[in-house]
Amino acid sequence: MTARISSPSLGAASYQDKGAWTAAVSHRWQYSDRHYVGGEEQVHREREGSQVINDVHVVDFSVSYALSKRINTTLSVPFQFATRSQAVRDTRRVGGANSPLVNPSAFAAPNGTFGGAVIDRYQTEANGLSDIKLLATAWILDPDSHKKGNISVGLGALFPTGEKDVKDVPKTARITPGVGGALPTIAVVDAPLQNVDNSIQPGAGAWGIIFDIYGFQEIVTNLTAFVSGTYISTPEEDAGVLSGTGPRVWSVGDSYLARAGFGYAILPRHGLSLTLGARVEGSPPRDIIGGDGGRRRPGYGVSIEPGVVFAKNGWFASFSAPVAIYRNRQNDSMGQEGDAAFADFMTLFSFGKKF
Repeated sequence: MTARISSPSLGAASYQDKGAWTAAVSHRWQYSDRHYVGGEEQVHREREGSQVINDVHVVDFSVSYALSKRINTTLSVPFQFATRSQAVRDTRRVGGANSPLVNPSAFAAPNGTFGGAVIDRYQTEANGLSDIKLLATAWILDPDSHKKGNISVGLGALFPTGEKDVKDVPKTARITPGVGGALPTIAVVDAPLQNVDNSIQPGAGAWGIIFDIYGFQEIVTNLTAFVSGTYISTPEEDAGVLSGTGPRVWSVGDSYLARAGFGYAILPRHGLSLTLGARVEGSPPRDIIGGDGGRRRPGYGVSIEPGVVFAKNGWFASFSAPVAIYRNRQNDSMGQEGDAAFADFMTLFSFGKKF
């Protein structure tokens, strides 16, 4: 998961004096239930009730220290609380593997095929400490003489502190063959204890390298443009975590976040600004360093991100709600397609104080 949660548009309010401390808490909520293959939404999944639903909350505690006016360090300690709801289908068939389904879905996939009807749903969960991040950033230009515009670059590390193989008990359909020509029977039962899906695991199980950039420029009085980008490279190919009970292993994938937009100080005396920007966030099919084999779900979402920022007397807070306008579940590094669940929107909140 990418490094920035709070709004990046504070401009010169981001400057800190040497020896200053900043403490903050941030929250990110994402409810993913829209399925995509490539850029095409699989609308039949919601209609038949088979969509996967990931409900993920991340609470991040961070502390920053200014080594100088130009160099800053931030330690981020996130905690994740996530559930994943999935469907159980009726996969019984009249005869062999290619025979008609006993209880097919009423809704066809885009290719015209029908799956088994949904007969139940179940939920798995994973909670706890996620992967800690340490980031050092440096302003390229002297903050004292560049109040209206500057660029910072950052380099950091992601530590594999989060549990990578949380386990839970899913549900499955147990089919019993019919006797004397009768149709097979079906029952929903507990499956073996197994790793929960990679998408809700608290940790990646691997070290990461964080690359960060942020820039702002005041265009006219009270109107500031900003850009920011964070890329987390994970050189390890995998962390040995099985997909379910195996035999496939989850790949350890890179992640990225880019933002660009404007902030307008609507009430400058009270430190209140409105922001509007574009946001791109995702995981690429191939890593920039190291291998990218194993199972992965690459893809990205493009959002419009309105928000509000408060910064005064050392206190600051921000809230934004990126709304998705495009989602794409890309093919993996082997060219294999698949589907993934995306959110319609997310909420991002941050609150803190400079000392």
